[in-house]
Amino acid sequence: MFKTLRASTASPALRLSSATLLVLACAHAHAEPTGARVVAGSGSVTSAGANTTIQQNSGRLAIDWNSFSTRPGESVTFNQPGANAIALNRVVGPRPSALFGKLDANGQVFIVNPNGVIFGPGAQVNVGGLLASTLDLSANDFMSGHYTFAGGRRSDWRSRHHDHDDGAPVVNLGTITSAPGGYVALIGARAINTGTIDSPGGFAALAAGERVAVTLGDHSMIGLSVERGALNALAANHGLIQADGGQAWLAASAEDALFANVVNNTGIIRARSAVNQNGVIRLVADTGVVQVGGTLDASAPNGGKGGVIETSGTQVRVAPDAQVTTAAASGQTGTWRIASDFAALVGADDAFGQRFGTIQSATLSRVLESTNVSISAASPSGFEPFGFVLIDGPVAWRSANTLSLAAQSAIRLDAPISAPRGTLSMTTAGTATQRAPIEVANVALQGGAGVYQLTNAGNRIGTLAASAGTISVVDSAPLTIGSVAGLTGVSASGAVTLTAPSLTLAAPVASRAGGTAITLAAATFINRAGAQALLTPNGRWLVYSDAPDTDAFGGLQSGNLALWGDAYTGGADARAATSPGSRFAFNALQQVTLTAINIDVPFETPRILGPNDVTIALRYNGANYGNAFADSPAIHEPFVFTVTSTGAAPGAAIGTYAITITATGGPTGYKITTQGGTLRIAGAPTQPVVPPPPVTPPETPQTVVTTVATLPGILDSVRTDAANPAPLSDATPGLQPESAPLVQQRTDSSSDGSHLPDDAWPGHVCHM
Repeated sequence: MFKTLRASTASPALRLSSATLLVLACAHAHAEPTGARVVAGSGSVTSAGANTTIQQNSGRLAIDWNSFSTRPGESVTFNQPGANAIALNRVVGPRPSALFGKLDANGQVFIVNPNGVIFGPGAQVNVGGLLASTLDLSANDFMSGHYTFAGGRRSDWRSRHHDHDDGAPVVNLGTITSAPGGYVALIGARAINTGTIDSPGGFAALAAGERVAVTLGDHSMIGLSVERGALNALAANHGLIQADGGQAWLAASAEDALFANVVNNTGIIRARSAVNQNGVIRLVADTGVVQVGGTLDASAPNGGKGGVIETSGTQVRVAPDAQVTTAAASGQTGTWRIASDFAALVGADDAFGQRFGTIQSATLSRVLESTNVSISAASPSGFEPFGFVLIDGPVAWRSANTLSLAAQSAIRLDAPISAPRGTLSMTTAGTATQRAPIEVANVALQGGAGVYQLTNAGNRIGTLAASAGTISVVDSAPLTIGSVAGLTGVSASGAVTLTAPSLTLAAPVASRAGGTAITLAAATFINRAGAQALLTPNGRWLVYSDAPDTDAFGGLQSGNLALWGDAYTGGADARAATSPGSRFAFNALQQVTLTAINIDVPFETPRILGPNDVTIALRYNGANYGNAFADSPAIHEPFVFTVTSTGAAPGAAIGTYAITITATGGPTGYKITTQGGTLRIAGAPTQPVVPPPPVTPPETPQTVVTTVATLPGILDSVRTDAANPAPLSDATPGLQPESAPLVQQRTDSSSDGSHLPDDAWPGHVCHM
């Protein structure tokens, strides 16, 4: 493949030099326009010494010439009705046209000579518009306004002097200037400029092919299209082309020969912005190679926006010393678009990168300082494995400009990209992967089916926006979901996973995936996108952070209990995976305080201790965080504990007894502490207390055992009972006491979910 590239791309340029010399040598001996015959329209031709004058009386005038050339010092002048008038000059003789003198016209001039057209050194052309072509145009098509140039006749002279019929060239070595808003177009199998072409605010074009269609306005060129290629087509600029405020095009197309046509610039092409009109430079090689060297300048030094530079072909090769700019002194920077088939390679500065790559990484880095750059690779039909962009050398720039990468099949970042103020935009229908970190201010990801795996631990991304398939981004810097490159927020058809030290939602994140559609993991979570910040119509979301106190939930509500003591380790753990619904998960433990209520009872009044004698306080109550999570003293995971007091035993004497709470179990992620209370038995006995007769202690004293009744209770997160309200006067500082204990007093096992039989309540174990 690469041998074919080297052979085919070099041959047109080598044959050009010999052909050009032959044209020059022959044409210089046969000068002065001769044999004029008006075939359509109204006009006349007169000659006086070295000067030839064409008087045009109609809007269109067609003249057949036997020869159309000038020596140095000779001149041809067209006097035309106005800027919209066009004169077609068809050379039907055997010799090429070589113009070394002056050509002046106040309107538009076509010169058609299938044997070749050359403007020699020292030639001076000043016209409203000029089109010089070695492709034929009939007088009938011209008069009807159909400007499609095609074919061309092979002359006897060319048969004698050319071994290969690659098509005669159109060459400028002189100076061609159009009127403001006019045009200069050189059209043929090979179109070359080594002189100067200037079309201020107009259209300057070199087009190589076998069939070229031109669209004209009043006195301007609106468009140009190479409709059929020519073997070894070549459009090359080695001189200066200027079209400030207008467009400069180099276009070539080959016929049934991959890489057989070349668009080559080693000179200077300028299309600077002027008077609110942005400049455009296009170097296009259909099924061929674009060689970018010299200078391409679509800047805006005097105000306005920078222009557009397009270089596209089967392959694009940028010389290391190429100078490309779309900078704007006081406006928006323009864009250089590099588009190639098969592959676009940003190579390291080594032999491989210089020889086969699209552009060296050092060259790209330099250009990005003054220009937005877009690099794309398509995969032509029948070549599905191709269409990828590879970054194989480090790219770094300090400006706020954007590097856009677009590939049909894949994007690979095998070398670091560093732009602390810049933007990286990627678009693919395939996959985007990285082996080296990204350090950029902004990242935009596009492609409805694109799979982005940007999980390098060294990534430092400021703001992210995306509209793609599956997105997984790991960031070692604070990450904001916002607006980048025309995108706002993150929207995906697949799952979205974002990990960063802190994560701020300045715009929503949406996923149409099922299951866990969105996973966000950060030490700090800040939501500024409102209650609809996370949209998962077909699934759920998980948000991991350190603790609620460092987060700002912004109205986002999960509607479920939070997961506590659950840190993100690259994926949902078993607890998170089995917990249904959207969830907040916190690395912090939920802190619970169970406090006994102080009780006063009359003497010999039975008292059974249970859940209603305990109040609960949570360190993290969802009500204090905008109800982001459902946790409250009434809704929470179940706790298991016992409530005991000797004063609750039958026959307890008047006095004050301690109430003790003992937590005997609890859910994962909870830290449970307890605070006891008092049970006071008051009042006089109903019967006089008769002291027992004295008893002589035995020799071995007996231990008196008091049986403490322990009653079961289970704190339930679904059904609650506000019975026995009591103030939580001795709660732990910083916790949130409840004015009423929100616990469920279980009455039967079928309704309270405790799975305990009814006769378990008088026992010695209390669940709450």
